[in-house]
Amino acid sequence: MSTTFGTQESPCLRRPVAWYSPPVLWQAGRELLQSASFQRNLDRRETFSPVLQPLDFSERTASSSQPFWFDFMSDTGDGGNATFTVAQALLKRELQVSTGPGGSPTLSLPEGELLILGGDLAYPTASPEEYQYRFIEPFALARDPASRFARHEPDLAVPVPEGPQKFIVGIPQNHDWFDSASTFCRYFVNYDKGAVNGARTPQRQTWFAARLPQGFWLLGLDFALVGDIDRQQLEAFMALLRPGQDEGIRPGDDVLLLYPEPYWTRPLGDGAWPGYPKRYQRLEAAIEAAGARIRLRLAGDLHHYARQTLAADPLTQRDSHLVTCGVGGAFAHPTHCQDVQAPKVLSREPEPHAVSPDLQHRVRTGRVSQADPALPRFEPQAVWPSAALSRLLAWGNLWALFRIGFSRSPFKLGVQQTLDELWNSNFGFALCLGVIYGLNAYVNSGVFQVSFGQDGFAPMATLPFGTAAVLWLKAMVFSPFAAFINLGLLTGCVRIAWEGPGPQVWRLLNGLLHGMAHGFLIFALYWLSCVSLQHAGLEALGVKAAMGQWLPGPWLATAAALATWVSVGVMGVVAGGLLFGAYLALMCAVLAQLPNNAFGSLAIADYKGFLRCRITETGLEVFLIGLDTMPQRPSFDDPLPSGWRVVDRFEIKK
Repeated sequence: MSTTFGTQESPCLRRPVAWYSPPVLWQAGRELLQSASFQRNLDRRETFSPVLQPLDFSERTASSSQPFWFDFMSDTGDGGNATFTVAQALLKRELQVSTGPGGSPTLSLPEGELLILGGDLAYPTASPEEYQYRFIEPFALARDPASRFARHEPDLAVPVPEGPQKFIVGIPQNHDWFDSASTFCRYFVNYDKGAVNGARTPQRQTWFAARLPQGFWLLGLDFALVGDIDRQQLEAFMALLRPGQDEGIRPGDDVLLLYPEPYWTRPLGDGAWPGYPKRYQRLEAAIEAAGARIRLRLAGDLHHYARQTLAADPLTQRDSHLVTCGVGGAFAHPTHCQDVQAPKVLSREPEPHAVSPDLQHRVRTGRVSQADPALPRFEPQAVWPSAALSRLLAWGNLWALFRIGFSRSPFKLGVQQTLDELWNSNFGFALCLGVIYGLNAYVNSGVFQVSFGQDGFAPMATLPFGTAAVLWLKAMVFSPFAAFINLGLLTGCVRIAWEGPGPQVWRLLNGLLHGMAHGFLIFALYWLSCVSLQHAGLEALGVKAAMGQWLPGPWLATAAALATWVSVGVMGVVAGGLLFGAYLALMCAVLAQLPNNAFGSLAIADYKGFLRCRITETGLEVFLIGLDTMPQRPSFDDPLPSGWRVVDRFEIKK
């Protein structure tokens, strides 16, 4: 992250996070482990007030002539171009969008009164500085001066003129929890003082409930880093379902559930222990038992748009939708992988092994390898970007580690800043691969000398390729240090392959094959360096004879060996980077695996947008407003770019 804040650091200078940058990998991994450890010993969600006070918008006018508008956005706070552009459209008083090819016809969609944030507001980790740099400033500078919403500044001696106010509610995702949600709470929990763009932020927990017009309810759930809601959160939502409560959820109400992650992209059951359903599964069952209808399950976290629809739920005879919409600004995720393409089903089968009554009822939604005709199925309706385009984009991994993305020309950056941006880009990962290649060649090649002849070894430059390869395998386990280095390489490759679906044996196998490919490439580069540099090169150039006049033989051999290791490291930057990129491209583009690891390297800033929703007496209509290509934004004064369109549109009828 740059140390420069304010208008002088324009959108295009606020670089997207390079997820394979060594500093980013180190910081994200370290803070994730620390937060997970803290969460296990003290669940911060349990420190909030147990009393849930729903935000009440039920008295707002919601008719065809005067709809109630609200917006949803998730996964922002990455690169400045994307974040500022999305915020500019989101906060524009009247947004003109096209509904057909060629930019016409158009619709005018007004700014929502309520903004719902789905989490991951800053990357790579949460901190006051990252929030300020990647979320607060771009949104503040993107606000339309013609906005109809008055600022909320209760601490001013002279109150601002009264007028309609904008409300913001949100839930944290995993990256927001990297500092135990401290920064998220600073802006959104118990701090209703207009800190976020002058809007009202009245929620008291990291989870919330909002009562909307026409019998709609929105419940925002917080999973923290444990994949489920906590007990206090469950009890607070259950309190809204008590019979006879005038201010609670009533029979016939329509419930929209906002999750921090699309759990339905995981296998049906979401890994719950037998006999012990997850709390959110029990909450869904309780909502249905109270006579309410779950009409929408919404989440960000995956940075694409996907919608599946159950046309007629057997229980309610109404439609129900699964929507993943994490296109607020972070790098794009693929849509051709199994988490999107696999069938999604709904199961209300009770928990047969539960001991207590409260554990016996559950609602499960998730993916299956093959659809069961006995289970209601959610049918695919829309994805963005398309699966075919997503697969094509995955091939960009072939050169992804060499896309540096300088904030400005290296001639303007200077040497120090250029080196800093190189290290803080994906190219830094390629440099680390070069170091690993050189170190691996060093520890494995130590036995290829005359002194180890009794063990079958000989100088590498004197061996044919096949014989050298067999001896290299022997050298990999000949010493404990060599075995440790090679085991570490294999372990790292298996860890990368462990992401996503598929049998564990398959993931282990392809990870080992990836690691073995790197091991073979290291040997090939070392053998080539020995033959060309120590034998042919030094002899042909006369270097050996010239240096031998003043450098003793052992020292000359040491210098030649050092040059060989360095050459392996230098070639390893390129060859290792290409091999790693080819592995990601093969796994994602061909086998539809590793969606996060493969697309994290691409930093695709295109295909960004948000949901704009309107409630009338007939129901809830949802528009996905998107921009296919993200332009460069050299200034915060640039006008909103054209090209915004309705990518998807659906209605939830009363």
